[in-house]
Amino acid sequence: MESGEKELRKAFEETTRRNVLSAVQHSNDTRLLVRALEEKVTALTNLVLSRSRDIDLLKQQLSIVQTKLYSKGTSDGDIN
Repeated sequence: MESGEKELRKAFEETTRRNVLSAVQHSNDTRLLVRALEEKVTALTNLVLSRSRDIDLLKQQLSIVQTKLYSKGTSDGDIN
């Protein structure tokens, strides 16, 4: 092999090695990001479910108050 071919082969191998390392690093970084986002999505889903339960409870409480309020009817404009 000529020295020029050796240099080209060495440059090709080095470029390939760097490309593979970059691809592996990108894959690892992406995996970490996806896992972090999965955790955030899970946390936000739980928060939404919790808030939904709170809203349902408040609606139920409001319904009870409205039922009591309207069951008394109107008498001389007095709400008591």
